[in-house]
Amino acid sequence: MTEAADSARTLDATARPRVAVVGTGEMGRRHVEAWHRLGAEVVVHSRSAERGRAFASEHGVRSVTDPGEVLAAADVVDICTPTDTHAPLAHWAAGAGRHVVCEKPLARDPAEGRAMINACIDAGVGLCVAQVLRYFPAYVVARDAVAAGRIGRPTRFTFFRQVESPGPQTWFADVARSGGILVDLAIHDLDYARWVAGEVGEVTGQTAPRAEPGSPLRSSATLTHVDGVTTRVEAVWDVPGTAVRSTFELAGDEGVLRYDSAPRQVLTDGTGAVVYADDSIDPFAEQFSEFVTAFTGGVEPRVTAEDGLTALAIALAGEESARTGRPVDPASLLR
Repeated sequence: MTEAADSARTLDATARPRVAVVGTGEMGRRHVEAWHRLGAEVVVHSRSAERGRAFASEHGVRSVTDPGEVLAAADVVDICTPTDTHAPLAHWAAGAGRHVVCEKPLARDPAEGRAMINACIDAGVGLCVAQVLRYFPAYVVARDAVAAGRIGRPTRFTFFRQVESPGPQTWFADVARSGGILVDLAIHDLDYARWVAGEVGEVTGQTAPRAEPGSPLRSSATLTHVDGVTTRVEAVWDVPGTAVRSTFELAGDEGVLRYDSAPRQVLTDGTGAVVYADDSIDPFAEQFSEFVTAFTGGVEPRVTAEDGLTALAIALAGEESARTGRPVDPASLLR
């Protein structure tokens, strides 16, 4: 939520949430499925009426083409569109008094993100950003373990994430629209690293050029946290057919926690013991449940709009460093 949570237009906590999902791509699908698990009343909106109808038929929702009807059908507008369209859609929804859920990254640049936050504060509505990694069971268990001192004093974290490339013909490949691989993909781990290890004072980024068209695109960012932890995040847009995979290693002076999504949803510590995380939990539904609680006047979720803005600045700092060869303070991008 924004800092204006108390003055936000509250929903009826006893009623089904009314949600308009804007965007019918992969994230639109995931969001609709999660809202359904919460019993929400969902409509979808797409720029393409034909695509909207096909998506609605597939997922058992109603497609709405007129923007006025979208607003009439919803108290929450959930934005699942290309990154460079997040800001205008958030302003539109907030201006109509609707709470806003925005898929990560919050915006294309920090100024847009700050303006989105301010617009929602001014309108008295909530703004939540879907940095969903904070809700994945293994990652939640790992953070709790670090906080409980299981690895002692944290010293070095490493994260890896790969998916198949979205393709050169898509908006993802246009850095002016997507922000690049650190902004679009690695931002999951960048946000999580800050959640666990604290504020980031400096980012050094690197992008390996493709060996040839269609080969993997690989970027990395090294974070220096204010409290002394060093985090390295690597993200890969790989060849078509590559399965989604994420790993981490959280090392401290008394132990280490390791995770790899490929074999199964478990954590192992340095002794070889296994810490089970509940993989029956839907992280998307978990985050939306917290968002609705905030929108109905309850406590704020574990990830706020300000967190989303800071994660964007860290990712952009990595992209800028990769271009210039110099480390970048993410706070400098928020001034």
